[in-house]
Amino acid sequence: MVRADASAQIAVDRSSAVGGQVPGRVAGTYDLLVSTRLETARLIVRTFQARDAGPWLAMVTDPEVRRFLPAGPAPTIELAQRIIGERQAMERELGHTMWAVEDKTTGTFVGQCGLRPVDEGAGPEIDLAYHYSRASWNKGYATEAAIAVIGYGLGPVGLATIMAVVVPENIGSWRVMEKAGMRYQGLVDYYGMEGLKKYVAAREWWRSPVAS
Repeated sequence: MVRADASAQIAVDRSSAVGGQVPGRVAGTYDLLVSTRLETARLIVRTFQARDAGPWLAMVTDPEVRRFLPAGPAPTIELAQRIIGERQAMERELGHTMWAVEDKTTGTFVGQCGLRPVDEGAGPEIDLAYHYSRASWNKGYATEAAIAVIGYGLGPVGLATIMAVVVPENIGSWRVMEKAGMRYQGLVDYYGMEGLKKYVAAREWWRSPVAS
């Protein structure tokens, strides 16, 4: 286990080095991770596993969780299983993906937080995204995990920048971005949605709020 910064400890399994460069990554700085485990004071951010399908489905079918998400078909357990497989494949290819977040003490699934490629708006970018079960709201989990994931992405993964977008009405979500040390960049259109607030974190200036 190695210390990444004051906000998280990182334990990883490295199996192979893969060439190529992904959007926002500094070339030659990163060997592919086949599994990820980030530990914060209260949380574990880790690679999705098959057992997460049920808790993930319960989270994303909650109307309050879906309220600020793009419209789409109702998720099913089959979709959950497929998405988990796709995320595992993305992590093998890119070294980052959407990860499961669990309570460090109980092992309970509380949400998801991770990094995913997006190619719209300003072009190829890496998007920070997160969603949490309603029972886990208002506990600071989103900020705690976001700081760990941003630090991991800009550090060991080797990304140069990470962005995030949110509907302005979702005040809690963009406050997470601000508390995680991201900077507001303006209004943008992404994922078929107009007027989203965009925040950015860059390796050259971002510092963990936990470490400061």
